[in-house]
Amino acid sequence: MELSHIPIYDHHAHALFREEIWRSTPLEPYFSEAYDSRVLSQFVPDTLFFRRSLRDLAEFYGCEATDEAVRAARQGWEYAELARRMFAQANISQWLIDDGIWPDLLMGVEESGALAGVPVRRILRLETELAKLIPWHDSYAGLERAFVELLYATAPTLAGFKSIIAYRSGLEILPPGLEVEQSYTALKRRLQAGEVPKITNKTLLDAAVWKALEVAAETELPVQFHTGYGDPDLDLRRANPLHLRAVLEEPRFKGLKVVLLHCYPFVREAGYLASVYPGAYLDVGLTIPYTSVHGMRTAVHEALHLAPIRKVLFSTDAQRTPELFWLAARWGRRVLADVLEVTVQGGDLSDSEARWAAERVLHANAAELYPSSPPR
Repeated sequence: MELSHIPIYDHHAHALFREEIWRSTPLEPYFSEAYDSRVLSQFVPDTLFFRRSLRDLAEFYGCEATDEAVRAARQGWEYAELARRMFAQANISQWLIDDGIWPDLLMGVEESGALAGVPVRRILRLETELAKLIPWHDSYAGLERAFVELLYATAPTLAGFKSIIAYRSGLEILPPGLEVEQSYTALKRRLQAGEVPKITNKTLLDAAVWKALEVAAETELPVQFHTGYGDPDLDLRRANPLHLRAVLEEPRFKGLKVVLLHCYPFVREAGYLASVYPGAYLDVGLTIPYTSVHGMRTAVHEALHLAPIRKVLFSTDAQRTPELFWLAARWGRRVLADVLEVTVQGGDLSDSEARWAAERVLHANAAELYPSSPPR
């Protein structure tokens, strides 16, 4: 099954490095969620993702499949030309950017889109914007009012919201309690004047994200949640999407669309949620291309065990370098084609249904889920 003609609606990704940073950054950090220098230098070159990608990039650059040759070949390219070539080959037609990380290293949303020649829209990272407001408010009540005002004000310009609460306190999000103000007072007492904190207090995060979900439901914007695999800042045990049951069952969030990002190794759990809750969708980005070929195929199979095809999405979750977008798109199409061919062989889908499923997963599901114009 050939899927290169289907454009990818890349509903979850990040911006690109500024050129001077791109040229000075080694390859290894692109191929791991680790940030320990010992892991990056000593062990990442032994991963299946790195070795497979080295051969893929050597094919693109027309050089030997060694890290030295690939490093040298990529430096010979003009950065904007490389970005446009790789995005064109990846056939990415829409790019949604979560710009809540590395603002001092990455280009802005519009700048990244202009470099790559791809239409872009912004996804607002809730915890990042909340933290920016803390230096200006002495009470949680004041902070919450300002946060809600910000969300409503920016909603017409956005494609959606995103939460990384899985990294901070876990996905078991509870309704606000009476102790929120006390927790906020304790947080403010520890901060220096003007300091923007990394918020890890569960009481505060639960309350703020819960309020943000109310705004999302009213503005009809989808909310992405990081679930599953990530860097060591995350406790994987608390990143199981099953913890989101209270959110998915909350009557006040009726109509809310929740996108479970990444999911690995909880792909089956996410597929179950998508099968029983109308607002739950799952994404297989990051699992593709960071795992083995067998792992990628297994994840897509498991995503389709129970989840309706209209609720399964692919994203690149790429960032920093155009090469990650190119690699993710390459393997996203290959793996999806492999899996859909098996579904035809097994009798789950007909040939025409498999082609329809490919178009849904790569493009149509996201195109219908995320607003292309200001929400009502």
